Amino acid sequence: MSLGFIDEDKRRKRKNPGAIWNVLALLVFLLTLCMLSGFLLIFINPYVPFNPFPPPTLPPTLAWPTPSPTLPVVTLPPTWTPSPTVTPSPTVTPPPTFTPVPSPTPVPSPTLSPTPFPFELQPGTPTYTTSKVFHADANCNWLSVAGQVLDTSGQPIVVNVVVRGVVDGKQIDRTTISGTATNFGPGGYEIQLADHPAASNHTLYVQLLDPNGLPISPPVYFDTQNSCDQNITLINFRRRP
Repeated sequence: MSLGFIDEDKRRKRKNPGAIWNVLALLVFLLTLCMLSGFLLIFINPYVPFNPFPPPTLPPTLAWPTPSPTLPVVTLPPTWTPSPTVTPSPTVTPPPTFTPVPSPTPVPSPTLSPTPFPFELQPGTPTYTTSKVFHADANCNWLSVAGQVLDTSGQPIVVNVVVRGVVDGKQIDRTTISGTATNFGPGGYEIQLADHPAASNHTLYVQLLDPNGLPISPPVYFDTQNSCDQNITLINFRRRP
């Protein structure tokens, strides 16, 4: 019987420490909840009485006074008397004296002489030749303009050569470089116009251009022939001395 009471006391001692820890945990939870509530209230309103570090009180906002308009006081004289109106007498203006204006002496305008191009047509051209000499494999299926571009000492010069106009009802606008057709000599060039002989009368011209596309020779108009023996028009250019 004594052993049974001893076991019962041990069980009661084991239960008592657990109840004490539960009470302590509840107290800690309540204190934590109170602290969080206090922090939240201080965050929302820093001026609550229990805030140990309240922020300084801001000074009141100054407002500019609203100016009230002041109307000027206008004092009128007791009696207003209009001043008499004076009518001026008409003034007779004499007619202006007519002074003849001398007619201006015409000044003759200066005559501008055209600036010569640095290149000109070589005397003795245009002439004609046949493609049988230069394009034997063409079998007369050829029409072109060709020639040379030389300086004052007869040396070849590299420039742009352009041909524009109409032949056989077709528009022509083609460019080449002198020195690319050496079968016509140093500084030679050639531009094909059609694949067959065709006659034209000053509807085409050939001209030299600098690298910027500006003309450096006058446009030379030429004819083409409807003949296998004259289906290449030869036009040579030379630099002016």
